[in-house]
Amino acid sequence: MKAETVLAAARSARYRAYAPYSGFPVGAAILTTEGALFTGSNVENASSSITICAERNALYSAVHAGYRSFEKIAIVADNPVPVTPCGSCRQALWELAGNLEIITGNLQGDISRFSLGGLLPHPFGASSWDNNPIKKDMVASDEEWRLAVTVYPVGYVFNEFSSTRNIPGNYKELTSQVVVNPDLEDGLYRLDEENEINIISYLHNARGYTLKGKRSGRNNEVYGVFACRAPFRPNALALSRVDLLEISKNILTVRGLDLINGTPVIDIKTVMPKKEG
Repeated sequence: MKAETVLAAARSARYRAYAPYSGFPVGAAILTTEGALFTGSNVENASSSITICAERNALYSAVHAGYRSFEKIAIVADNPVPVTPCGSCRQALWELAGNLEIITGNLQGDISRFSLGGLLPHPFGASSWDNNPIKKDMVASDEEWRLAVTVYPVGYVFNEFSSTRNIPGNYKELTSQVVVNPDLEDGLYRLDEENEINIISYLHNARGYTLKGKRSGRNNEVYGVFACRAPFRPNALALSRVDLLEISKNILTVRGLDLINGTPVIDIKTVMPKKEG
């Protein structure tokens, strides 16, 4: 994954910051060696000692999700000069991530790069993950399924549907575009051989759910949430089967998409062919 993509994720993470005291929102994004991306922002508190920086929020989320090997971290803030991690963050990164690359940026487009070892020449404690007391075998495989699963969008929907109320009844006849992250464009190779594809998305505006209730799409009869396509679900994921009309670099033109403009796309999959006989 390109450094620009990690920086863009860090820039977006600033919008989740809680910084009423400093007025200085910071976003961070950390990339694992497996290609997973985790973001974080600073969360302040009236008791300043328990404020947590963006870098540690991103790092701890990744570690909690089971990742132990990291490639780079990006930090973005609105500052004349790109900021670097504080001492506490440097120490936490060293122990849990090792000598990774640090990329810092601001909203004016300035970028600086460092190695963590260069910023923390005499660290305290473990020098690498191999010597870290927290080992990979601490994760209990039989309980791992209960842990939260972190995913990140591969792209987004672009169309004229500003809200679910604006999706017309004839949406199956209308076209939309799916804009894929340019870093992932090679993953579209030979997708144009398909007539139909599945778009897996995250319904970012959906809040709350009922396990059993009347469903408008089922003539207001009572159904369990897993027995219908209700958008309000324990995990607000949607599966949309669409016609693939065209691919232009990283942009897919599709027909029949029932998602609003800006919906994050989590994955794109081909439609399994029906077996004959």
